[in-house]
Amino acid sequence: MLKTGLTHRGTNAVKMRAHRGPQRGVVMLEALVSIMIVMLGIIGIAGLLAKSTNLAGQAQYRTEAGMFAEQIVQTISLGVDRTSDATLANSLKAFEHQASGAKPCTFSGSTVNQSSPVGQLLMGARGDLQKVAGLPGAEDDGQQVKVESINNINRVTVTLCWQGPNDGDKRNYQIQAFVQ
Repeated sequence: MLKTGLTHRGTNAVKMRAHRGPQRGVVMLEALVSIMIVMLGIIGIAGLLAKSTNLAGQAQYRTEAGMFAEQIVQTISLGVDRTSDATLANSLKAFEHQASGAKPCTFSGSTVNQSSPVGQLLMGARGDLQKVAGLPGAEDDGQQVKVESINNINRVTVTLCWQGPNDGDKRNYQIQAFVQ
């Protein structure tokens, strides 16, 4: 009996090996599929990291543009003559910089004196001053300070345009303030 049991077990082992033959390589295939899934995940994470870095750079430029624009508005607000409504409107007009232009970020018209405080801020936004990085790709015709005075309401609009290293189009930041 013992001998018969051993022989029976030996036959089952042979049968098991015969059934395993067509399944050879399945483990290898499963491992390759698993590796591919993990690699796709890693590539996706790398793509997200690159996109987030690009967006962080854009946010930095927008913040810097906002700071330059706010400084320009504050300089104008502090530098006007408020003796009367008429003198306020006239003194605001002295701060205008390229107040006309048909296309966005392509402005034209008279320019402010480069040595004035507003002129210095505009130069700083372009990166034309020493030790001031400015906005990338910013040019003189992409900066505008526009003053509108209607019924003693004085609106100052500052627009700054730039083009980052990875930007296809120019970006702009615009701020409006009412000076009384």
